[in-house]
Amino acid sequence: MYKSLRRVSLVALAAALLQVSPISASAANPNALAVEPGATIPLTVFPSQVFLRVANDPSEILWERVPEYQVELVAAPVVHHSVELRKSSAGAPMPLYFSVASDGERLYVKLRWRDATRDRETGMDQTRDGAAVQFAMRPGERTSHMMGAPNRPVNIWYWRPDGDRAENLGAGGFGSATTLPDQPVSARSHYGTARVADDNQWTVVLSRPLAAGGEYDARFEPGMVHAMAFAVWQGDYDQRDGLKRTTPGWINVDFSPLGEG
Repeated sequence: MYKSLRRVSLVALAAALLQVSPISASAANPNALAVEPGATIPLTVFPSQVFLRVANDPSEILWERVPEYQVELVAAPVVHHSVELRKSSAGAPMPLYFSVASDGERLYVKLRWRDATRDRETGMDQTRDGAAVQFAMRPGERTSHMMGAPNRPVNIWYWRPDGDRAENLGAGGFGSATTLPDQPVSARSHYGTARVADDNQWTVVLSRPLAAGGEYDARFEPGMVHAMAFAVWQGDYDQRDGLKRTTPGWINVDFSPLGEG
């Protein structure tokens, strides 16, 4: 089983290296490929006889066989005056490690980042952690990687640690994030502690059936190239709403492997 998966992963890895120049070996993590905005990575597809034992399990051993990429997250531009009044900043750039895979029925996105504190709740004097995966609504469509635009909306999968759950959102510009009627997105997470707090890390897996019929659900089909972006909130930096770290542009995912083999 793992030999078959290893072949698929190696093909995807080689394809990623050959497709675009903004991909290189990561200096921070030699097991990850560093990507920059504008890069195109291939979707990894599990062989038909290989299944995840538990959906969205961050500790699933199959993830060790899926290519992992690294992108640098930077402080999101200030778009509202209230953000400037907060006591903390979004902090220095930080690496986010991610993988994108499918079993032919669902799309899985695995995220991993270092976070010294586990902040699960929001209250008067505390803010929770969080993460989001954003997709352009239509394949090949170009819109703002910062929440889309009124005539070119985006689909957002938002993970929140209180309840360890995901929300399916739509947005068409700053401040327009809206919970959608259909909620096909699910998630699970794991917070791992290390000897040094700065090495503690969140690992989150979000997924959704490839076929989803909501008006603002991104479509995933063979041959499509989808634009994808990420955001992370860290509670110990008092981050919430527009105060966050994001990818400075879109990363493209080629869904052609869905139609192979």
